Amino acid sequence: MGFNRDLQPTAAIRGHLQFTHSGLVTATYFITPLGYGLRKAGDKFDVKLAHHALINNLPNGSLLLGIQARQNTLDVLSKMVEGVDLDECADYADEVFASYERVRAISPQTRIYLLSIPVGTASTGGISALSRMWRGSTTTIDATAVSRAELDGYEDEANEILSRIGGDFDPVPVPAALFQWLWEHYLARGAVGDPVAPTRAGALDEATAAVFKSAALDEGARADSQRRLRPSFVPVIKVVQPDTGYRPSYQAMLTPRSFPYSGMMFPGGSEFLNVIDGLGGAVTVDWGMRISTKPADQVLKSNEVNLRRLGEQMDQRDQEVSFAQNTLMSKAQMLGEYNQHFEVNGGESEVSFTTVIAVGGPSRDETMDAVNTLRRRYKRFQVEMAAPVGAQVDLWSLLVPGSPPRRAFDDFAHIVPSDMWAGFVPFTTSQIGDDSGPVIGLNLLSGHFEPIHFGIMEAALHDLSASFAVTGELGSGKSYFLKLMAVLVHDMGGQFLAIDRSQVGEWEHFAAAIDDAVVIDLANPSVSLDPLRLFDPRVAGERALDSVLPLLDLSPTSGTGAVISNLLSPKGIAEHRVTSLLDLYRVVCRLRDEPGALDEYADLASRLGTIVERVPVLFDPNLAPIRLDAAATVVRSHNLALPTAEELTTPHLYNRLPLTKRLGTALYELVGVTAREAFLSDNGRFGLLVGDEAHHFTQTQVGASVTSDFSRDGRKHLAAIGLASHDPATDFQGAAHNLIPNRFVFRQRDETLARNSLEWLGVDLEEAPYLLQALREETSPPVGVGRQVPEERRGEMFMRDALSRIGRGKVLGPARADRAKAITSTPTAVSRPARREPEAAR
Repeated sequence: MGFNRDLQPTAAIRGHLQFTHSGLVTATYFITPLGYGLRKAGDKFDVKLAHHALINNLPNGSLLLGIQARQNTLDVLSKMVEGVDLDECADYADEVFASYERVRAISPQTRIYLLSIPVGTASTGGISALSRMWRGSTTTIDATAVSRAELDGYEDEANEILSRIGGDFDPVPVPAALFQWLWEHYLARGAVGDPVAPTRAGALDEATAAVFKSAALDEGARADSQRRLRPSFVPVIKVVQPDTGYRPSYQAMLTPRSFPYSGMMFPGGSEFLNVIDGLGGAVTVDWGMRISTKPADQVLKSNEVNLRRLGEQMDQRDQEVSFAQNTLMSKAQMLGEYNQHFEVNGGESEVSFTTVIAVGGPSRDETMDAVNTLRRRYKRFQVEMAAPVGAQVDLWSLLVPGSPPRRAFDDFAHIVPSDMWAGFVPFTTSQIGDDSGPVIGLNLLSGHFEPIHFGIMEAALHDLSASFAVTGELGSGKSYFLKLMAVLVHDMGGQFLAIDRSQVGEWEHFAAAIDDAVVIDLANPSVSLDPLRLFDPRVAGERALDSVLPLLDLSPTSGTGAVISNLLSPKGIAEHRVTSLLDLYRVVCRLRDEPGALDEYADLASRLGTIVERVPVLFDPNLAPIRLDAAATVVRSHNLALPTAEELTTPHLYNRLPLTKRLGTALYELVGVTAREAFLSDNGRFGLLVGDEAHHFTQTQVGASVTSDFSRDGRKHLAAIGLASHDPATDFQGAAHNLIPNRFVFRQRDETLARNSLEWLGVDLEEAPYLLQALREETSPPVGVGRQVPEERRGEMFMRDALSRIGRGKVLGPARADRAKAITSTPTAVSRPARREPEAAR
């Protein structure tokens, strides 16, 4: 048992530049992985093309890394508060404070992707770097003595390489502290002392070899055996750090022995590195891949030489009776196909790569259990994984940037064309959500339980739409999610208006937990929705026409429709001094009674007369106009008769709608129009309109206009709309389908509705038919006595974010106990603890 110095080859570090004892200089970058997850095959081919450009332009000896790391709880909380003034948002400060313990208990992890490329050799006195590596000699490098010109030269070389790769992966130079963290992570992989990764540049811009801790690597864990003289054949490394006092880490290095003989289909069969995610337990799994490439012309020349050798062997065995002749013929055929591939594809290159999957855990048994689990997983993909005894330490060193080449690197290398290698797509992610914002849930697809941030208020500042839509069956979590987003908007200083259709008044009950909440009952109104009183005189007539014409079953081009249109024009309003709908009715009655009046006035007066007494919310002059300046406004519409989605979309059914349903639709639309006028204005406050009956906002002309305006212009005015529905195929059409980017699908057990939901999400079920079963049977499944959903399975959903990434997650709900109780609890009777609207009459 001992520590070999060249396992840590770093002599000095300047920022992201590493100077090794052998004289090699490398540049290391954070790599932004490309969205993958459940996206369509066409999108995945774009990801493959980006990897193809990457591999064809990397220099020999480049190192690709995927490191599993713990997320810093404080980093998660700092992302939650970006753009929020906590001094002004005390409720949200309480939410963030309560989130600390929850995030720490979940202990989320992530995968950090790194690229280390050689960019030159350090000038150390005339001996080449290759000679020093061959002789095993070392050199002390003083990074402070490296001239600015030399550093600029290394930077220029690195930038040239990155320019050829392209900007798909957005490489960012790592801080110097990353090298120290990476080493300590390797020494404590899977153990208690594994540190949190630095993901941003810190104060440590330079470092020397002194910052790297010493450790003992015991291959075979012989110190644990009582028979120390007998060699150990267990493929495990016991890593001990005597100076830290932490328990040792037990690690095993896996490497592919063989890939499927028939090839690996892309997409779906070649992404072999994705198998390691979601392993669970206390183990940590990293991967590293060293690559070298050979251009097509060199490959063709090499193939000619190999073909001649095969011909000579076949001639020598021409008279031999054995299977060798068939074997040689098969090899010649394969070589011919391989050669043709490079002749046809001139931009191809040959990739030699060595892959190591490093598994670490706190005990030998846990590590070996994880190793056996991985082997079984890979067996299903016809990939044979080996944990070679005697080469564990050498393979362990492959993941160390700047590590000199070792025999094991060549022994376990594989050679493939670059387009086949690109099908491995190592730099991909299943991440969903935004870079910052409140934590609304956890990522279930990646297996690391990363928090899902949804920056609903930050999106507008980044020129993105913050609107969202939700679908799912009854009891799947739609209303819970809508209330979660509403309370988050409120706590971050915004305001929301929610339309409550429930008979028990669940939104009114929820609003009782919010300060400055107003509840409005449209069937027993305390405020007026008269558009002539609500809106600016320049647009009030048009807004009134939008509501009154469908309500009276009038066409704007009919005789009666033309009459009311003229009366509600700016000229007509001024001439007849129309300031309310009641004024309009009185003017029509007066014009009807004048000698020689048109019959259309009588028709209009009779139509208006049928609703004047029925709809006080539009015609009662004693009610003050509604003002949406409260932090939370709940509009109760449970006593309104509303048409179904079928009645709205079927012409003959719509023409036969009773007056009560026409009234309900008109009032429902007016609420949306009022919210649009209030929220889509530059008042400096974020506004969210919440509608649980989506078809009333998407299937009518006025509702579709409201949805479109919120979706298109909400980002300009700090506003968004949140809609919920059971069937997105019928309800989420037009703007709701094309312009609302953030989409959430909760459990849907009906097969037709499940198909509609997944297709609306953007999933191609012909490519991924298994997702249909996952949504119907494996998303918050009701099980056991009473068919209840277990607490730990509630809130599971599929999500599509603003970048069109599709994944699977779980909604957490508020971290604050009082907020969680208000959202979760359902009232058994209608209570009215929230402020009623007479105060709106101020």
